[in-house]
This record gives sequence, structure tokens and C-alpha cells, in this order.
Amino acid sequence: MVPRALSSFVGRKDLLAELRRRMGAAPLITLTGVGGGGKTRLALELAAQVHRAYDDGVRVVELASARGGDPELLAQVVLSTVGVPDQATTTPLETLVDYLRPRQVLLVLDNCEHLVEPVARLVRAVLGAAPGVRVLATSRARLRVPGEVLVMVPPLDVPAEDAPLDLGYESVALLVDRAEASVPGWRVTPENWPHVVRVLRRVSGIPLAIEQAVVRMRSMPVSLLADRLDDVMRVLTANDTTAVEHHQTMAALIDWSHAHCTPAERLLWARLSVFEGGFSLTAAEDVCAGGGLAADQVADALAGLLDKSIALPSADRSRYHLLEPIRQHGAAELRSAGEVEHVRQRHQDYFRREAARLAASFAGHNEAALLAAVDADMANHRVVLNDLIRNPDTAHAGLLMSVDLARTRWYTYAGRLPEERLWLGRALAATPPTADPLRASAIALDAWIALCLGVERELVARRVDEADAMAREVGGPVPAVTFVRGAYAVLALGAVDGVELLRQAHEEFGALGPAFAVDHHLAHIMLTVSLVLLGSREQAEPAAEEFYAECERLGALWGISWAHWCRGVVQTRWGDPVGALDVLMEGLRVQREIRDKWGPLWSIEALGWAHSRAGDGSAAARMLGLAHGLHRVTGVRVDGLVPFAWVTAQAVARAKAVLGEDEYARAYAGPAESVEQALAVVLDEVPTPEPDRRPGGLTPAEWNVAKLVGDGLSNPEVATRLVISPATVHTHLTRIYRKLEISSRHQLISLLAGMAD
Repeated sequence: MVPRALSSFVGRKDLLAELRRRMGAAPLITLTGVGGGGKTRLALELAAQVHRAYDDGVRVVELASARGGDPELLAQVVLSTVGVPDQATTTPLETLVDYLRPRQVLLVLDNCEHLVEPVARLVRAVLGAAPGVRVLATSRARLRVPGEVLVMVPPLDVPAEDAPLDLGYESVALLVDRAEASVPGWRVTPENWPHVVRVLRRVSGIPLAIEQAVVRMRSMPVSLLADRLDDVMRVLTANDTTAVEHHQTMAALIDWSHAHCTPAERLLWARLSVFEGGFSLTAAEDVCAGGGLAADQVADALAGLLDKSIALPSADRSRYHLLEPIRQHGAAELRSAGEVEHVRQRHQDYFRREAARLAASFAGHNEAALLAAVDADMANHRVVLNDLIRNPDTAHAGLLMSVDLARTRWYTYAGRLPEERLWLGRALAATPPTADPLRASAIALDAWIALCLGVERELVARRVDEADAMAREVGGPVPAVTFVRGAYAVLALGAVDGVELLRQAHEEFGALGPAFAVDHHLAHIMLTVSLVLLGSREQAEPAAEEFYAECERLGALWGISWAHWCRGVVQTRWGDPVGALDVLMEGLRVQREIRDKWGPLWSIEALGWAHSRAGDGSAAARMLGLAHGLHRVTGVRVDGLVPFAWVTAQAVARAKAVLGEDEYARAYAGPAESVEQALAVVLDEVPTPEPDRRPGGLTPAEWNVAKLVGDGLSNPEVATRLVISPATVHTHLTRIYRKLEISSRHQLISLLAGMAD
């Protein structure tokens, strides 16, 4: 998806036409040119114009915040943007290549210049394996990939000094568009035209420079702006004989904007450069205050930067960011002031505290807001984690932060579990292997993720044993270790013994108090799931109802979605599988509402179980096929999760008994390639009734029951034929009678006989 532009696109018609012509033949086009020259805006406009040519769409990956040249992290960022979670059994790059290989996608990689080598390796791998992929990159340096077409993005054309008034010049059109939007009543006139020309020539037609110049027009006439620019460019570029003219111009104009800021604004601008991917006002106040800038001055200074278009707000003004040339200027000022280490330390301290706060603040009703907060600042968290783990003096703090972020469950929601393992693994490798509860918890978390991702069982078992041994050495209960021992017993072995361990973990987390409420809640989820899958009806049914009531009390939507799952599976196994469908669908709707990337694959799998129990083999096969596709996309191996695999095997057997092998395979085919696609299929698809065959909007399962009743079979005989219970047959018949507006078996047989005539 191409991000929505907040301002109109002006000019570049000829260049856009040329780029459209080249897109079909060139696997890689790199847009290059001066900072502020409009490369990003041009790339987005081009992507918006050609997106219909790509069956699988456009993916825009912003790389400005992926710093440090870390190839693993680069691939993680690209995977996340493309929308496919990576898998535990392959590297992120291999997963990306595997995902893109059969697709037709335009991949836009923006701001590559600080990552030229790792980006080049990624692009070579993708283009070498995926013939339907085209890459559009923006970079001030070429990538040097075979087949690369380098396109210089020049400044906008500017009028000659003595040119007559003409609004057709691209630079004039941009200035007019922005000035008319921000300077009430301003228009180009014959009188001010010469001054407009002087301004545009002074800023060399560079788009960002024009936008910055327009900011000055809010406080001075264009004639005075032209005079000031003459002086500014002459003074600020006089001693620079090495810079390329346009770089010189852009730098001079940013310097001029900097000079027009108040001291507080200049100080804030420099300090804001430490943020990656944006910041909130709260974060700016915490990180940037002090040393000449009081905390209560930050908001006013930020307002000044916003007014000067140096900082840009999000649509709801909850977050802000600096454009990359502006951020780089601020970073240079921060270095000149000798404040880099100090401000980066404050940035590090803030996000360490923020990770701990987010992990400890779960109250149920606020979980969506907590997860949104993690998501918004993940670029900042990544930078801090990387810095902490790479420094031996702070590696232990990095381990603590990696555990805190894991406890928020963001990685699960976002489908980024392998990234969670990446950070935990790096932090564990960087810290001494001494026994302490934190390290034991980190190893347990790593084992839990590996278990979910289907890592080889023996490897997971060794990881669980390692965590358990360390917990014993510590000498006290480590709830995370108790939890993973129980989860391993249930999921990897199908052992009922694990249920009691999970119950114990739930109690241990509860004893730790509110700061561990999120862990207590997760243990409750897993305990209930284990009882639903391995327990008796007498155990599972009250556990599911108790869990649902607890989630309702908390207002925890993710938990509520799992409570629906548990109640639906109870109905599927022991009650009314037809009624279970409604319960499971409600849980799936909650998961879509909260944009959960993990839960839907289990809900859709459970829908397959319920359809199979209800006798609708075709729907069961379709749901199981969709779920299998999502397991593949997310890297989960259901065959490694024993109780799930057991129930799925039973569902497959029932569906095949109804359909036969060939028809089952046809219904199973065509798995979804993303969570969003699967949700659309399940929640939004309107089945088309069989014309003249399936009356009254009967579902396939209801139609199967009706046909067998029409053939004279009794309820027990229908149940035997469809491998369902007599109670389910009765439920189907009740719905059939209601839909067909009849009241008896005799009326149904007569109606079907009439249809056959």
C-alpha cells in the first residue's frame, strides 16, 4: 500500500512518464540526487500511478530508521513492511525471497544511502529469485546491483532571470501551491513575479528548499525574502568551494532556517535528531530537556519547529518526525555541541524505562493502547536494544529490556516472534552465563517462542531443561520457567501433567502482583487452552466460562478473543458444533478489530474443526486450508503442537469421509497468503447458494442433512453417514425448518420431492 500523501504532487510529468516506461523492463530503478530533491515524493507518486500493474501490490519500506548496517535487522524491517512474518527455520532474507518468489510486487526502498551494502545484498537476492518483483529505490549513492538503472532526480525547472510570468514552470507551480495553502491571500502578480523568480533561482529549484522558503513567506513579503536569500546564499556558501552546487544550496537554506529559530528551537532540533522513526511530545520532553532547555519549554519550542515546517506532525498530532535532511542537520549540530553521548544516553534511559513501564502496566482494558505504544516506537526500541547489547557494560540492561519488550506480547500481536528470538538470543550471548532469575526467564521465553514456531522438539527440550536447571540453581520459583515447562508438556508432548504446571505458573505470576498482570493473564489463557484440548468436559467447560468472565471483567480484547476460541472448541468437542461456529466467528471479528496477527490462524483452524464436526466437509476443508496457509506464513508448525495436531487430524478424517480424497483436496486448495486475506475470506465472503438446488439459503452442512432426510434416513442414520452426533443433526433440522418456514420432517421430505420433479 502506498502511504497517503499529505500534500499535492506538483510537476515532474515528463520524468514520471519516462519512469513509467522504464518500470516494465528494468528490475531495479534507483532514484538519486541531492537531499531534499524530492526523491521520496517522486517514488511514492510513481508507485501510486503504477500499482495496478502489480497483481500483489506495492510495498513501501522506509529505511531511514534502520541504522547500523545490520543485515538481519534490515531484513526484519523489510519483512515487517511487506507483511509476512519470518520463520524460525530460515533466515529473514530466505523467508523474504521465498515469499516474493511467486509474486508480482513493486518494492519501494526509501532512503538507502546509509545501508548501501546490505540493501544491495537484499536486492540481489530478491531479484535473482523473484522475476515478478520490481524494486524502486531512493538513495544518494547507487546500489551497484546488476541491472540497476540509475535515474538522477534533478531540481525542478526554474525560470530565467528575465522570463515573463509563466505558471508552467515546475518550481513556480510548487511555490504557488504551497504559498496559496499557507499564506492567506497570496497570489503571483506581475509586480511580485521578478521576486518569485529570484527566490526560485536562489534555492536552485530544490523542492524541500522551496517548501522551506515558503515558510519565510508567512512573515515577510516575497520581495524581502528574495533580498534575504541573496545575502544568505552569498554568506553561507562563500567559503565552501568543494560542495556540489545543489548540496551547497540545500545546506545553506537549512542553515538559514536554523538561524531563524530561537535558541530553544535550535537546541530542541539538534536533540530531536536522536529519535528514530518519530517521537511523542512526552518522549521529546523527557529526552531533550535540560542544559539550557527547561522541560516546560519543550512544547513551545516544538510548536515553533512545527510552525516553521522543520518538524512535521502525524494526522492526529500525537507524534512528530523530522525529514531526513533536516534530521541530519540536527545531528551535525548535536555533534558540534558535543552533546551526542549525553542525549543518546537520555534517549536510551527513556526507552529502557518505557519498555519496563509497558510490560508492567497491563490492566486489561488498556492492552490495545499499550501495544500501539510499542508499535509506534519500535524503531527507537530497536536502536536502543542494539546499542545496549553491543556494549559489555550495558548488555545486562539490554537483556532486561529484551525481556520487558517480549512480555508486552507485541511480537506475538505483530507476528514478529522470530525477531523476539533474535533480540533475546543476542542479549543472552552478550551477557555472562551466571544464574539469576532474569536470565532464566529470558531462556524460558526463548524456549516458549521456539515451541510456538515449531523449532525441532529436541532443541526446545534442551532449552527448557537449561531454564529449569538455572531456576533450580537460583533456588526460588521462576514463574516464566514453570510456564514454559507446562507449555512444553502440553504442546510438545500432549501430556496432561503440563496442566498443573500451567496452573502453578498462573498462581506464581499472580503472587508477583500487578507488575506481572500481563504474564498472569497469558498463563490463564494457556491454562484454559490446555484444559479445553486435553481435559474432560467437566474440566474444560467451567474453565472456559470462568476465563471468559475474567476477560469480560478486565475488558481485555485479546483475551476475550481467546475466550471465544475456548468456548467454541468446548462446544465443538462436546456440545453443538453448529453453535460453535457463531462463537468462533465472534472471536475472529475481535481479532480483526485489534489487528491481531497471531490469533486468527488458530480461530480459523478451530472453524475447520467445528465445520467438520457439523458435517460440512467442504467448509471444513476450506478453513483448514486457510489455516495451513497462515501457519506457513507465520512460521508455526502445527504438527509440532501435539494437541492441536490431534484435533486437526480428526477433523481432516471426518471431512474426507464426507467428501472423499479428491473433493477434499479441491476444497482445501488456495490458502491465504496473509492474515488480512484470510480474514476477508472468512468474515466478508458471501457464499452463493446453489441455483435451484439449495433452497432458503441453507448452508452446505444443512443441505447435506436435508438431502439425507429426504432420502428417508433417520436422525441416527444421518449422524452415522455424516460422522456427526444425533444432537447436531437435530440442531441442523431446527435451523432448516426455520429457514424453509416448515415445521415437520414430512414437510421437508415433500418439499425436496417437489424439487426433484
